Amino acid sequence: MVTYQHEIPLRLLQANPKLATELYCGLLGERLPEYTDIQVGSEALTRCDRPLERNCDNLEVFLSGDEPVFALIFEVQRAEDPEKLYTWPDYLISARSRLRCPVALVVICPDEKTARWVRHGVDTGHPGFVLIPLVIDPSQIPVITDPDQARESIEMAIYSLMAHGEGPKGEAIMRACYAAMPNLDPNVQARYTEFAVNALSGEARELMEALIMADKTQFGSTIFDRVRAESRAEGAVDGERSALLLILKARGFEVDESDRARIESCDDIDQIQQWLVRATNASSLAEVLE
Repeated sequence: MVTYQHEIPLRLLQANPKLATELYCGLLGERLPEYTDIQVGSEALTRCDRPLERNCDNLEVFLSGDEPVFALIFEVQRAEDPEKLYTWPDYLISARSRLRCPVALVVICPDEKTARWVRHGVDTGHPGFVLIPLVIDPSQIPVITDPDQARESIEMAIYSLMAHGEGPKGEAIMRACYAAMPNLDPNVQARYTEFAVNALSGEARELMEALIMADKTQFGSTIFDRVRAESRAEGAVDGERSALLLILKARGFEVDESDRARIESCDDIDQIQQWLVRATNASSLAEVLE
């Protein structure tokens, strides 16, 4: 099953191929040959001599002029999968054969247990031919709490959010990541904000949504409208109730059991929307629910 946790790292690499150098050189400490350009390559690594389809998660090709001089295969691995012990060597050989250049495999793991499994490597059976993938786990991803650092590399800031956003510095990471969003191209803003929200779960996700809803700038209003639209897609009344509770949380209003029961039992969408309008500027919860 495809999940945001699997797709977000790959979508960020596709959106900004230079992120590949940050991961390979910056986090892994490896060196690249001289190159003039980077482009996203085809993930299809099926070999003509074998009918079995092979598709890696992401392929970045480094060029000198028009000639490939190096390539990086990126895989996101969220759990042990014995099948990868056969497909990963095939990816490398296929890409190397097709591109006629050196190729390396980088595996991004969301947890240390999976990372340890990947680091055991793949013994192909041929003497000396043991594939040890390069591994990135959460401990290698920086904790980005400085908005200026997030602006320097918004993609790495989202990686930081995925790796550490549910930890003790989660709120500071969220604020830094969100502070970098208004600097982006408008077409990228909504997509990256969606990545930031969906990179989290549970209370951390609710807090990220609350930060967005508390933003009174033009950017915040635009993103707030998008979140409300997504909430409404869940179901008109349920979606409006969810949006109201989130903005009350963002405004710092304490919703006791009685007030929550009143909101959750209300099926009048016009009434809920009236409360929503009040919630953006009211000075107290009583003023919202009057």
